Amino acid sequence: MRSLVIPEKGADRRLSGHGILVMAVLLGLAVIGLDQFLRVSPAQFAMQPGTEIQHWIADSLMATPLFAVGILAGDWIAGRARLTADRRTDLLKRAMLISVATALVLSPAWFQVDRTDNPITSQPLVFPQAHDSGDVYWVTSPVIVALACACLVPAAAWGGRRLSRGLPASRAGGVLRVATTVLLIAAVPVLAWLLHQAAVHAYSSRVYYTSAVAAGQRPAAARFALGYQAAHALQDGLAGQAAGLPVTVAFLLAGVGRRPAGTRQPARVGRGNVPAAEPATPEGT
Repeated sequence: MRSLVIPEKGADRRLSGHGILVMAVLLGLAVIGLDQFLRVSPAQFAMQPGTEIQHWIADSLMATPLFAVGILAGDWIAGRARLTADRRTDLLKRAMLISVATALVLSPAWFQVDRTDNPITSQPLVFPQAHDSGDVYWVTSPVIVALACACLVPAAAWGGRRLSRGLPASRAGGVLRVATTVLLIAAVPVLAWLLHQAAVHAYSSRVYYTSAVAAGQRPAAARFALGYQAAHALQDGLAGQAAGLPVTVAFLLAGVGRRPAGTRQPARVGRGNVPAAEPATPEGT
């Protein structure tokens, strides 16, 4: 008879609950810290350093559940891909999966943070340009694009190798493998730049439905407001992973929070799964 508790395949590759929580806190401090640094210039930070530090810590702790969900999703995908925790190359792939998953999970939070549902407190007119919104980066656009590429370029290189894995082991196949990888890597900066161009319109496309805005005054960009704002949210998540990816790699290299080998996990209770008989205890003991 099968036991309800069976060893999970690759259980030693997965992070424990404690490890996920610790990593979520560390990633939150790193990613939120970078995002705040990009939005608050050194001169502004020097004026109120205590307030900015409080905002950094508070925002990082509030975002911890989202980081935990992203880490759990990336770690699960890595387990499904049979990435081990012992090989350095697999460890880097695990870190990239966790970074990308965390960036995607954090994207919806942008709408909550940036929400301006109250027509009384919101601006009566649309912002003519993104830099008029008050929520902008003080660094230049190429810096944001480069930060967004930090975790996408390694992911593209890995994706190119996986896509070209089935090519024949010949000289022509080797050339195709290299060409595929190079094309994917070269496409990343272009895609990041296009994402940034869409994100620039995130604020200028917002329309505040108040009496001060007539129907004829709403710009055509408002039709694509949701897409522009989603692009801004994804851009913010990817740019923050420029700090999150090194933290993830260092955490996985340290081996903190990994389940020990032989850890048993509860199996799904279903057909054919019945409790195992308890071993008989000798009398007199």
